[in-house]
Amino acid sequence: MKKILKQFIFKCYKIVNRFPFNNSLRTRKTVIDNQGALLYKCKIKSYGKNTIVFHKGGILRNTTICIRGNNNVVEIGKDTSINQGDIYIEDDNNCVVIGDRTNLCGKIHLACTEGRKIKIGNDCLCSSDIVLRTGDSHSVLDMSGNRINQAADVEVGNRVWIGYRVLINKGVVIPENTIIGTGAVVTKSFTESNTVLAGVPAKVVKRNVNWCKERL
Repeated sequence: MKKILKQFIFKCYKIVNRFPFNNSLRTRKTVIDNQGALLYKCKIKSYGKNTIVFHKGGILRNTTICIRGNNNVVEIGKDTSINQGDIYIEDDNNCVVIGDRTNLCGKIHLACTEGRKIKIGNDCLCSSDIVLRTGDSHSVLDMSGNRINQAADVEVGNRVWIGYRVLINKGVVIPENTIIGTGAVVTKSFTESNTVLAGVPAKVVKRNVNWCKERL
């Protein structure tokens, strides 16, 4: 029954227009390519020439996308669900990509600046109050006045489970099949899959594990 209702909603959604459900759009030069996603109470603000792509089957609720700059790209994968997401892009040539069948279940803030990239892979599961950042927003200088805190890409592999109140800092790479425990602050990259990361700063606390959404 739920599947039939979902199909009916998507069918009606396509008939009406791309953004009928209490969404707010403030953009001129930005290309918005909605290939069959459902947006409800979302805000899209783009001040520049950018591209936003929503793939088929995506569902976004109470989500904000704000872009200030040019040549930026936001891409939301197939059958991906985002609830209370906040995607913030500043400067030019940034890219935020969220893969297929990924669920962002609660408040999540993605901040991409200085021409960098945030990528979240396929089949990931994210709790709430999560932050991913490519930069620090402000400058840290050495005593000669040279900036020492340049921005860096953030990449989350496929099938990563990110717990409540996790912070993932700039330059971090998370391998596939990783679990990140509640409250972890990830300050460096990891290469070993099938692990649990936890703590401040995060470290490997368990190996040779896997996970699934169902409570077996």
